[in-house]
Amino acid sequence: ALQKYQAELRAKGEKLTFAELTRGRQTNAVDSHALITNATAKLSGARLAPGLLEPRRYVGPGQASVTWRQASPRWAQSAGPGSSGTWEEFAAQMQAAQSTLQEIREALREPAADAGPATNMLVGHRVNFVAIRYAAQWLMGAAENELHQGRLGLQDLEALAALGRMERDEYTLVAQMIRIAVANLGLAVTWEALQAPDWTEPQLERLQKAWEPVDLVEAVEKGFAGARAGGYEMFALVRHSSGPQTGRSVRTGWNWGWPAPKATFEDVVMDYLYFPAYKLTSIDADELLYLRTMQENIAALRLVKAHRPWPDVKQAVLKAGPPVNQLASAPDRFRYPLSRIGIPNYLKASVTAVHAETERQMMLAAIALKRFQLRHGKLPPSLEALVPELLPAVPYDSMSAKPLGYRLKADGSYVLYSVGEDGKDDGGDPNPPPGTPAGLWGGRDAVWPSPAAEPGEPPRQPDR
Repeated sequence: ALQKYQAELRAKGEKLTFAELTRGRQTNAVDSHALITNATAKLSGARLAPGLLEPRRYVGPGQASVTWRQASPRWAQSAGPGSSGTWEEFAAQMQAAQSTLQEIREALREPAADAGPATNMLVGHRVNFVAIRYAAQWLMGAAENELHQGRLGLQDLEALAALGRMERDEYTLVAQMIRIAVANLGLAVTWEALQAPDWTEPQLERLQKAWEPVDLVEAVEKGFAGARAGGYEMFALVRHSSGPQTGRSVRTGWNWGWPAPKATFEDVVMDYLYFPAYKLTSIDADELLYLRTMQENIAALRLVKAHRPWPDVKQAVLKAGPPVNQLASAPDRFRYPLSRIGIPNYLKASVTAVHAETERQMMLAAIALKRFQLRHGKLPPSLEALVPELLPAVPYDSMSAKPLGYRLKADGSYVLYSVGEDGKDDGGDPNPPPGTPAGLWGGRDAVWPSPAAEPGEPPRQPDR
């Protein structure tokens, strides 16, 4: 049954091994990973931590505060000294780091598509995730500093978008989720930048082009395919190993190269009794369950790309998930050890990716709306009016499988929104249900926020 199912998947064009996924991969002309790792090492020890800045902090339904407009930086709550400091202190720190920041920007002019050739997913760390996250935080801080000083920080915004494209062909789920986290940070800072005056149409076009290639649903699909290949290789490793080798593989194989923990008495029992029995009796059934579950979840995510609304996609993911979730307490759970530890949380990863991709679509729409205003002196009557002059297609809402919601307001501003996870169009209502905190995805609809007026500041007039 296992061999038949593997043949069926391959007949459909599925690539089950890491070698199949990466066939033809070339050495990157620019090793962005090494350059960024070396650069961020020079930034360690700074007193003010840029990652503690809070861009686009929501202060109410459909309203967010603009960090760079504050009289002093708005820091996340922390007991450490890196969460307090003035704009002047922060600017001095950013100025001292300019040469290093420029190294990061240069490394991202052509962001590496992957971590380079490799023959096995289960050997060592392929990507320095800490360095990538640190680079994103410093680019965010540099952009906020530029905006506070009256400049747009366009180079830093472009570099953040490029960082969201780095590793786009890296087949590990953690690498793709890091990409999505970086993109989320970049989207929040880009929203802040769009609140600045004096944008020109060519500058906005540069910003739009930087974000257009960042496909975040495709990112998590590649992560899922890589997770499936990692499991395939793990099963192959377990089949051809002794009991103790099997135990070490299971305890460390999904930890991507971390040293094996010290074996306990329970581990010894598992190595010499349980795993030999498992390999004789149920490893085929375990791998078949693993592949079926992985494939069903990948197929569910692909429904987003097939323009099915999110409620349908979510139901497909949930339908694929419960059998595995029940394994932890099932009487025969000991027959499926690799499935129990190897199958990721598909729903959480899928929600994160679809949220981020929908927000990216809203951001592209907001940039194009601003460009339309600069060209024509007014907002368009519909998003369709942006095509093909400013966008190749109408910005898309993965939640409804329809174009994003958009309407003009009587005061000359607009409402731009996604219908949210329930798939129901509430007309762009940002108010959350009772007990739900404010935020982009907390309202009845997910509404592109407007900037909140600061204390003592008169209400902001919409751009006309």
